[in-house]
Amino acid sequence: MLNNPFSPIFGGKPDFFFGRKDVLRRFDLAMRDRGSEDRALFFTGTRGCGKTALLEQLSTRASREGRVVVDLGPDDTVAQLIQALVGHSETTTTVSPQASISILGTGGSLSAGSVSTTTHYGRESLPALLVEACGRANKGMLVTLDEVQKVPLDDVSAICNAFQMASRKGHDIMLAVAGLPYAHGKIIHHDGCTYLRRASHEEIGLFTWEEAEGAFADAFAYVEGLSVHREEADALNEASYGHPYLMQLLGYHLVTHVDERDWDGRHVVNRRDVDEVVPMAVRAYERRALKPLVDELSDLELKYLRAMSECLDEERLAATGVIAQTLGVESRRLSRARSRLIDNGTIAAPARGQVMFCVPYLADYVRRPESASSAIEIARQRRV
Repeated sequence: MLNNPFSPIFGGKPDFFFGRKDVLRRFDLAMRDRGSEDRALFFTGTRGCGKTALLEQLSTRASREGRVVVDLGPDDTVAQLIQALVGHSETTTTVSPQASISILGTGGSLSAGSVSTTTHYGRESLPALLVEACGRANKGMLVTLDEVQKVPLDDVSAICNAFQMASRKGHDIMLAVAGLPYAHGKIIHHDGCTYLRRASHEEIGLFTWEEAEGAFADAFAYVEGLSVHREEADALNEASYGHPYLMQLLGYHLVTHVDERDWDGRHVVNRRDVDEVVPMAVRAYERRALKPLVDELSDLELKYLRAMSECLDEERLAATGVIAQTLGVESRRLSRARSRLIDNGTIAAPARGQVMFCVPYLADYVRRPESASSAIEIARQRRV
């Protein structure tokens, strides 16, 4: 069985991480340079671009250097952090005092009952708890926070205030957060989030042709007995559009496809192999990435994307005025839908009056008529 380095786990940790070498290099330097601006990082990007995988890489590298690492998710984030710092959300102290009293003028003593006091840790406790934990972390601390757009702003503010205090006290602490594109502007303009306002903002998007080329080459080098020549590698690169999740899917399906064949321990990938696996990978991408994205759209946003897909020119750009004409409405009535699509990173506005798709294969996907699920289709055919 071939060793398959590709693992298209959506939102999970891939077995083989590729790309983002400049970000990793800067992070490594920041771990040693306490004056680096990269000690607080804010990653944004659309789903599937590798934000979670990148956070996991930072976490792994920091642990390797001996740092205390706390990885947080979007649910009950402050409680998660407190639990990681002190191991519990409250403490109970029991006191059993010996009370000496005078009874009717005569000396004597009574043993008073035990008294318990409970201290609950909340947002207001976070700065002191973080400072105390930093004092115990001999080689520094890293906190990562994924899907920050789902975290209540008051919780983000509490974390920022705690980090501000720990930094003020001179502790060796680093923070890396990741979220969808709109999260950055929403958070840095919120009162109490000044700490993240100064963070290095990194937009995680598609790989360049050269970055994807190098990533495929590095990954295939791990597969003993498999050779992928330049022409076939270029075809995979073109089909991926440099999208990290698509690259994982294409590589995974190619290695699996070869592994399922009868072979003698060595195989040179040919164009037929590529032509067979690309549709498999794209269908998986549509199910796992595009369908959830489209399901979250409002009716007007979906109509906008469909009209936009019909108005693309040779440069894959669409004029906003033409989109409005196609939908038979004034442009101003579409401004909110367009803004939401831009904020989510689904489309971009490269120039005034123009928009473009940012998610591979989405333009073709939204043009197709909605299909019923396989279960419904079978029921219809059987005339239940």
